Amino acid sequence: MKTNTRLPRILVVDDEISNLEIIEEYLDDEHCLLLTQSSSLEAWKILESGNENFDLILLDWMMPELDGLALLKRIKQQPALKNVPVIMQTARSDEKDLLQGIANGAYYYLTKPYDQKSLCVVVREALEESRQLQRLTDQLHKTKKPEHLKQSARFKFQSLSESHDLAMLLANACPDPDKVLSGINELFTNAIEHGNLGIGYHEKARLKHDNTWHEEIEKRITLPEYSSKFVDVDFEHNGNHISMTISDQGKGFDWNNYLDFDPARLFDCNGRGIAMAKMLSFDSIEYIGNGNTVIARIDLPNSTKKNDE
Repeated sequence: MKTNTRLPRILVVDDEISNLEIIEEYLDDEHCLLLTQSSSLEAWKILESGNENFDLILLDWMMPELDGLALLKRIKQQPALKNVPVIMQTARSDEKDLLQGIANGAYYYLTKPYDQKSLCVVVREALEESRQLQRLTDQLHKTKKPEHLKQSARFKFQSLSESHDLAMLLANACPDPDKVLSGINELFTNAIEHGNLGIGYHEKARLKHDNTWHEEIEKRITLPEYSSKFVDVDFEHNGNHISMTISDQGKGFDWNNYLDFDPARLFDCNGRGIAMAKMLSFDSIEYIGNGNTVIARIDLPNSTKKNDE
């Protein structure tokens, strides 16, 4: 039986025609549909019209008329476009500029010149993470808010599928579920892979590069040394804030290097999830001890006013 799986659609914007041709060649075997545009203003007209739906945007930074950063800002200000991942291509190395791009919603950076493998890995990763978040968001919108999560509750999970279910439940207990969902999911995944399963930074990069990360997660969970490890989550709603204390059974890690964006890792496919969660989903993230426990906090509307009264 044939499936009606839709091929992902990618908009590529670069004022250099030769670069567009190279990208088309590099992505020829990636089973996606490309629309290329050499004018950033024309690209914006296409996006703004809403007549085309894209799963990913590959955007050059240095362009006339409207540079990549300005176009990125416009994209992220549009409700219909804000969740579309944007990969920035750049030859820039200024730390301030790179962090500005991340702060405005850049999903990944590719530094020019790059090879075919690097482009394909980043595109695959961006599309997969985007699909996963969209699936969770769609399910989130179909579920009711949990009425029983008014004060506190304790949960336990082991697998990725269990973590996704719990992430949706807890996100729905928050004032802005869409905002916190990705951050909760990131911290849960981190507790499984880096915490309980001991997959380090460089090993994860290799697994992502080989497209075997998910397979490795599923395999390790069944091994005797990992099969009894769980992640514990304590949820608290006290009227002023919501907090989630997430504890894994791993050895911990040097969390100080991951709370904020490190320019040295901006061109890597992994290592920015915690900083993204802190910036986009939570009002604060605090690691305790060796790093196998993290407290993520969301301030509730009018909580400051209540405290002052």
